[in-house]
Amino acid sequence: MNTFKVILLPENRTLFAATGASLADALSESPIPIGFPCRGRGLCGKCLVEIVSGDAGVPDAAERTVLDRRARGKTHRLACRVVVRGPLTIRIAPEARLSSIAPLIEGRRREIALDPPMKKFALAVPADSRTDPESALDGLLGRFLEPRPSASPALLSVLGGLESDPRETVTAVLYEDRRILAVEPGDTAGRAFGAAVDLGTTTVVAEIIDLNDGRTLAAAAGLNGQARFGADVVSRITAAHLEPGLLAGLRDEARRTINGLLDRARGEAGIEASEIYETVIAGNTAMNHLFLGLSVDGLAVAPFRALFSALEPIEAAAGGLAVNPAGRIYLAPNIRSFVGGDIAAGLTAADFENGPEKALFLDLGTNGEIVVKNGARLSTTSTAAGPAFEGMGISCGMIAAPGAVYKAEKIGSGISVQVIGAGEAQGVCGSGLIDVLAAALELGWMDAGGLIPGPKKSFRLAEGLELTQKDIREVQLASAAIRTGMRMLLDEVGLSVAELDRIFVAGAFGSTLDIGSAMRIGLLPCVDREKVEFIGNASLSGARLLLLSGQERKRCETLAQKITHLPLAQSETFQDIFIESLQFKNWK
Repeated sequence: MNTFKVILLPENRTLFAATGASLADALSESPIPIGFPCRGRGLCGKCLVEIVSGDAGVPDAAERTVLDRRARGKTHRLACRVVVRGPLTIRIAPEARLSSIAPLIEGRRREIALDPPMKKFALAVPADSRTDPESALDGLLGRFLEPRPSASPALLSVLGGLESDPRETVTAVLYEDRRILAVEPGDTAGRAFGAAVDLGTTTVVAEIIDLNDGRTLAAAAGLNGQARFGADVVSRITAAHLEPGLLAGLRDEARRTINGLLDRARGEAGIEASEIYETVIAGNTAMNHLFLGLSVDGLAVAPFRALFSALEPIEAAAGGLAVNPAGRIYLAPNIRSFVGGDIAAGLTAADFENGPEKALFLDLGTNGEIVVKNGARLSTTSTAAGPAFEGMGISCGMIAAPGAVYKAEKIGSGISVQVIGAGEAQGVCGSGLIDVLAAALELGWMDAGGLIPGPKKSFRLAEGLELTQKDIREVQLASAAIRTGMRMLLDEVGLSVAELDRIFVAGAFGSTLDIGSAMRIGLLPCVDREKVEFIGNASLSGARLLLLSGQERKRCETLAQKITHLPLAQSETFQDIFIESLQFKNWK
């Protein structure tokens, strides 16, 4: 089979693609991050490239429609629709590039007593210990109070290497006060580090934490490498379900993404991989399964059963992370099928169980997860909101990166937009989308039913950016799904909106969401604004707490078991409430 060169401009990088291969497949292997939200179906128009030279063929009618919608000429193509038939030189469109991401680290922080499951103890080596007939292992274990911790056979080779070490101190790495994972020569107790990871569907954030004082030393964020398998979690579950061979690729991409971020953060913090002895990962149920390389078939079809909720910590070596192989990986417990460890961690960050008596927790994303509390009664549900709130599935949508419209407001007879960074608008992210729709309602550019009057069925946001009728329908469906979930969950626990003491809004989308705009389109209920608390990256904040406190970890696991689950689709009232919720209007 012939292979041809594909040159990428302006970087002047060279790739090789086989005859008949998709250009998108070749680009997915390049070091330049490019998104394929619709997984190569030619629907989203996001993998835009300019053909500088070479024979890329002619676009069919469907592709031409997408290109015309994005106002592109004859030299532009969608990479997913180009079949390699010879050498090519291409220029990747700016909007097709997935920009670097500033980490959303800040979340709700609260004071806790530091008691990390992973600890280090410096132990003096008695002068006569090497001549004592007692075994080296018994001598080490005897330094601890009863019950003595256990040790793995792998530790014996380390102890053997220390037999001839002249130093008078060794450091034992103790896990959960019951198992010695490693012994290091000298006194290294002051260098005890862990990692907290928010394993999101779109973005991943990792931070390095000093276990002795709880300080975050460095953090890094990036796009989840699984994006080439689909923009949203449902796409990835479907891909792995229909093509089981993709499961290993999804697992490897998750691990590669985390390792890359840990490497960057470690470099900034000035520590070695071998000094990280525990990593806490907070991800949704599907991400947790995919990280472990486990089948997601149970999440693909009703009744949507996960393989596990809580797991014992696994060895770092088995989890494929570039940290100390003797260390441990702890996954925040899944609550139910589509309410995962990220929500359990978020509830921990919000101190949800011990907070206001009547509260609602909302994580806005591809899967909208909701938890409602009425005293001791807690119930949860998830809604298939789709990727609209993350800027995906929208013709001019993008993630919250440089070039994204993230705020908008009605000014006179038009809409004024604000863009992340100093450049021109390249697309609109979720928070900007909500502002735009709220402004469009005020201007009469669309009605409460989401209909754009007139024959054009679109309106202009900025130069080269238009919001279409189909885009509005995508947001309408996502908003209705969230609203339906909240209404049904409140009914389930016997609460009205007026009775709520607090609404916690978590996630990157929520961090820039305008409360007024969200209430105007009905995404959030109308309450006193003081009741709404944005808690930022609650998943990462919770992962940090689970790393630093064994007590918080136990509380999180217990809370996850207490929460009941409401399956929306099985309710007789679901369809009626959903249809009513399609209206862009206030609700109380």
